[in-house]
Amino acid sequence: MDSADVSFKLGQIHGLVGQNGAGKTTLARMLCGVLSPDSGHIEVEGAPTSFASPRAALDAGVTMVAQELSLVPGLTVAENLLLGQLPSQFGVCNSGEMLRRARHLIEDSGFNLDPAALVSTLSQSDRQKTEILRAVARNARLVIFDEPRSSLSVHEAAQVYGVMRALAASGVAVVLVSHFLSEVLEVCDVVTVMRDGLAVMHAPTDDLTPRHLVEHMVGSTHDGLQGGRPNPPPQHGAPRLETRGLTGLGFEEISLTVGVGEIVSIVGLVGSGRTEFISAVYGAQKPTSGTILIDGAPERFRSPRAAKRAGLAYISESRQTDGVFPLLGADTNITVAHMETISRFGLLARRLQRDRSADAARRVDVRAGSLSQPISSLSGGNQQKALLARWLVQPPQLWLIDEPTRGVDVVSTAQIHSVIVSLAEAGMSVLMVTSDLDEALAIAHRIYVFRDGRVEREFDAGTTDESALLAAAFAADASEPRQLT
Repeated sequence: MDSADVSFKLGQIHGLVGQNGAGKTTLARMLCGVLSPDSGHIEVEGAPTSFASPRAALDAGVTMVAQELSLVPGLTVAENLLLGQLPSQFGVCNSGEMLRRARHLIEDSGFNLDPAALVSTLSQSDRQKTEILRAVARNARLVIFDEPRSSLSVHEAAQVYGVMRALAASGVAVVLVSHFLSEVLEVCDVVTVMRDGLAVMHAPTDDLTPRHLVEHMVGSTHDGLQGGRPNPPPQHGAPRLETRGLTGLGFEEISLTVGVGEIVSIVGLVGSGRTEFISAVYGAQKPTSGTILIDGAPERFRSPRAAKRAGLAYISESRQTDGVFPLLGADTNITVAHMETISRFGLLARRLQRDRSADAARRVDVRAGSLSQPISSLSGGNQQKALLARWLVQPPQLWLIDEPTRGVDVVSTAQIHSVIVSLAEAGMSVLMVTSDLDEALAIAHRIYVFRDGRVEREFDAGTTDESALLAAAFAADASEPRQLT
C-alpha cells in the first residue's frame, strides 16, 4: 500500500473494494493496530494517532471483523462475544450476566446462535456470525467488516447487512471490505476503489454500477469477467460419479450424477448438507447407507487417501483451516499431495519440486515474488489458485470443490472459473459447492439445490435463473415435487 488517503465518517457505511493484493486488508490492519504504517498517519476525530497494538486501537474505538476468524474454540459463544469485557464480581465471572448480555446481542441481530455452545462445535457460518457480534459487543466507533459475506447464505448476509445499518444509524462509522460488488453498492453510502496500493476512486454509490467499480479496479474495461460458459459435456458412457441414496451425518438419500466432462454445482442454504455430502464422497466422513459409483463401479472410500488414489481431488471451503500450510512455501503447498512423485529414495528432489510447482502455478496464474515464500504472504486469491494448482501436479478425473471463489476478487474469480471450465473441456469432471448463485449459473451445466439434507430440485443451468434457485432453496413453492425440472 502506498500513500492511500481515505476517510471514514460516523453514521456512514463505506465500501472498500479492489482486487486481491490491492491493499484493502493491509489498510484495515493498519487502522486496527495489527500493522504499523511506514509513513503517513492515522487521524481519529481529527487528532493524529498511532496504534501500537490491536488493544490500543480498540481502546480508541476501532475494531475489525477479520476474514480469517480469531475466536477461541474452547470457549462458549457468550465467552467469545464478551472476551476482554466479561462481567465479574470480586474477580469471578458473573456467568448469569454474561449470558444475559450475549442473548441480548444475539436477539438484536436476528442470528440463530446458542450462547452456551462451544465455538469448536459451530459451523463455519455460525463462527462468522459470532465474530461479527463480538465486534458489535465492543461498542466501537469504527467497525471494519472484512469479507463478512464469505461463509454466509443470502439470508444470513441480509442479517449482517441489517446489523451494519443499525450500527451506522446509531452513529458508528462502518467499513465494508467485500468482493460482492452489487451488494456493496446496495448497502454502502460511499465506496473507495483501491488498486496497486492506491485509493484510485472515491464516490457516492447512488450512480455507480459493478462495471464502473471493475473498470477502476483493473484500470480499464474488462469484459467477460465471469468467463465463458463450458461446452456441453459428452452424452455417452457411465457417469464419472453417481450416488444412489447416499445417507450420512447432515444429509440423506442423496442421488445425483456427474458426467464425464461435466460441471455440476450444489447450492442451498448453509446447513443444507452440501459440505457434509461432498466430504463423505471423498472419504472424510463415513456414509451410513447408500452407494457411490465411480465410472460405474461401486466404491466406498475408507479415507481421503483412498479417494485420491482412485482419481478424486478435494478442495475445502476453508483454505486456512483445511487447505494451506501457512508457514510453508507456496511450492511446498502445491506439491504436498504428491510427495511420492517428487522424491527419490525417500528424499525430496528439490529441483523436481520447484519445476512441478512452477508448472502448476503457471497454469492457474499464481502470482508470487517467489514460490518459496510462505503461502500466508500471498493474497487470498493467489492462495486459492495455489490449491487448484496442487491438484494440477497430477490431474485427477473428478474434482470436488467447496466454495471455489470464497473471499476472491472479481479478476481472480474469472481466472478460477476459466480454469474450472478448462478442466471440464479436457474431460475431467467437477462437482462444486457454492453459495454464489451467479457462479453456479455462470459455469455449471447442471445445478442441484439441497434443502434440509436432501436434494430439493435439479436444474439445467442454461435454462434457469437465480429466483428459481432461491425459491427451491427456501421451498417457496411447497406444491413443487422434489424432482427434476
